[in-house]
Amino acid sequence: MNKKAVSIGFVVLLFGVTAVNLLTPQRDFSESENRYLQTLPSLNAEDIASGKYAQDFEKYTADQFVGRDGWIGLKTMAELALLKKDNQRVYFGGEGTLFDAEEAIDGERLAKNAQAAAALARALKENNPDFRASSLLVPTASAILTDRLPAFAPVPDQAAALETAAALLQSDAPLYDATGLLKSHTDLPLYYRTDHHWTTQAAYLVYAGWAAQNGLSPQPESAFTMKTVSDSFYGTLYSRANLPTIRPDSVTAYKPAEPETVSVLYDDGTVKDTLYREEYLEQKDKYSYFLGGNHARVEITTGTGNGRVLLLVQDSYAHCFVPFLTAHYERILVIDPRYFKEDIYTYAVENGATDLLLLYNLPNFSVDRYAANMRPQPAE
Repeated sequence: MNKKAVSIGFVVLLFGVTAVNLLTPQRDFSESENRYLQTLPSLNAEDIASGKYAQDFEKYTADQFVGRDGWIGLKTMAELALLKKDNQRVYFGGEGTLFDAEEAIDGERLAKNAQAAAALARALKENNPDFRASSLLVPTASAILTDRLPAFAPVPDQAAALETAAALLQSDAPLYDATGLLKSHTDLPLYYRTDHHWTTQAAYLVYAGWAAQNGLSPQPESAFTMKTVSDSFYGTLYSRANLPTIRPDSVTAYKPAEPETVSVLYDDGTVKDTLYREEYLEQKDKYSYFLGGNHARVEITTGTGNGRVLLLVQDSYAHCFVPFLTAHYERILVIDPRYFKEDIYTYAVENGATDLLLLYNLPNFSVDRYAANMRPQPAE
């Protein structure tokens, strides 16, 4: 009788949870995880036959499960109680640092993307012999804060990947390798403990080194006023662990000590007179305070009347780097190939670009399916 009651109770619970999941309105976006969620896939014979429907439905049930964030936190606490050093999505590192356990280097795609960037630089130099190009592929925390990683945690070989990229970019868009510089400053907060991005402090260090290598006079740190704009930032890695014992990060902005004039035109037609979007400080994704998050195109006009126009092909690592560039360029054309659908070469020529900077975090550049779109399209 007891066994029968338990079986009935289990079936009722199972159907009850399923019913609640089906009746709860599905979410398109998780602010906590800062990503789009799998919605209920549509039924069609082709997807059923290929197995795609089953895969998408499995993702749907995982993404739309009621109380998902709480279950993630409970799972993390259980694994820590078992002395595990990861939950398969993040490594639990020293000093409360979370590392991306899903981070990877795709060597084949890295080569393809680097070759596309080199081809873009060559084409722009052929169009304008005075054109200048450089690249910055920034190593992530797992390559720099190695003493905080759990023992024997498998992480990608970013040093080897940088060597590969440097060889392919060669003189077309010479690579500035920031590894040594960052490793010599690990006493500073170089990366957010709860997020995959680098901090503004790290961006300034690398800016100064990159600028010096490329014939620019880097602005001294004293040219900026450092201001903590938030001390309650929980990033994307935190959302994968959802562990309440983890302390939040602080977000610091480097703002010019002397007032500067900028006009920022976004791809939706919005115009701002600042590089910073204060509204994001009240949201989960506080890193989007820098330049308003991801956009296909952002065009920045500065008060630097030197005629130089920078084409910045980038991912979000560039967003907190941009404020250091405004003193060196009259215009900055910020392009994200994931969303930009035009031919980048044509856009650069039409907008009078004089310089190119490729700026990504290294693992992301190696897996980005759209970065190869930098390669100039054949003339019709």
